[in-house]
Amino acid sequence: FFFQAEDGIRDLVRSRGLGDVYKRQVNKVKTRTIQKPMWTFQPSSLQLDTTNKRCSLNCVYCNPQNLFVDSGQGDLPLETIEYIVNELKRKKFRVNNFYPFMNSDPLLETRLPSIVKIAKKALQCSTLVSTNGVLYNRRHLLADKNINDVCFTVSAATNGLYEKIHGKPLFDNVLATISWLKRNKYWNQRINLRYILFGQNLHELESWKKLFSEFNQEIRCLHCGGDRNQSNLLKIDNKVIEKYQMDKITSLVEAEEPCNCFGNLAISYDGKIMQCCDIPYEHNWGHVEEVDLAEAWNKRLDIGLDHLG
Repeated sequence: FFFQAEDGIRDLVRSRGLGDVYKRQVNKVKTRTIQKPMWTFQPSSLQLDTTNKRCSLNCVYCNPQNLFVDSGQGDLPLETIEYIVNELKRKKFRVNNFYPFMNSDPLLETRLPSIVKIAKKALQCSTLVSTNGVLYNRRHLLADKNINDVCFTVSAATNGLYEKIHGKPLFDNVLATISWLKRNKYWNQRINLRYILFGQNLHELESWKKLFSEFNQEIRCLHCGGDRNQSNLLKIDNKVIEKYQMDKITSLVEAEEPCNCFGNLAISYDGKIMQCCDIPYEHNWGHVEEVDLAEAWNKRLDIGLDHLG
């Protein structure tokens, strides 16, 4: 026996074949034109401050630690992390990147393997860990199949300048950690180097490029041109900023995005939804388990902050 593709589908107009069948089976959906950029509707990245343990370094350009880190120690519970990623999944937010750090260093977080595993399983996103790399005795935390990218922030090319900029003479520790990870990383892991560029280290930039030439490199100009406490950092010429930042600035302008971190859903170590990952903890929308994520995301857009605060 034979049957026709139109069996069970009866129309007054005689069919001309399979094409007509498929056309009639498609429901007509009303569409609308999206007026706002896509980044306004949902976060593209999840950034967690999983611990408030103090960073091992005291970099001259970094955010003052006392604005972000309370005295004592506190950790974001794994149960809360699971709630966050599952809530994002339930709301069908398409998170592309996961950053398990904010104002500390991920090597201080001994639960790092569990944290990245939880996020990877729920969100199926790329995971990037950014570290100073000075804790050589915890280097094994970086060799993890659930971590896609490891980025080392090293803003000098010599021991002397490294101590001046990063606050401690640990340049050799960083080199040892990078070398170890190069030999022991998983096949899917990439190693990246970041250089925070400003007046005091401009003269070592070319040496730094050669020293780490085998790795992916990112040169990030200090966006505020000075320290947020004492304004004791030398500014760099606008031409240098344009050379290394123009592509990023152009992409932000085209996307109408306030800054390159604005797509981050940032959550502090005590579970608060941050207004921005780059300002003190007091600016938040409440605990993630008490406030609707979508509502908080929409509210932060009304504030109008840009990268200068």
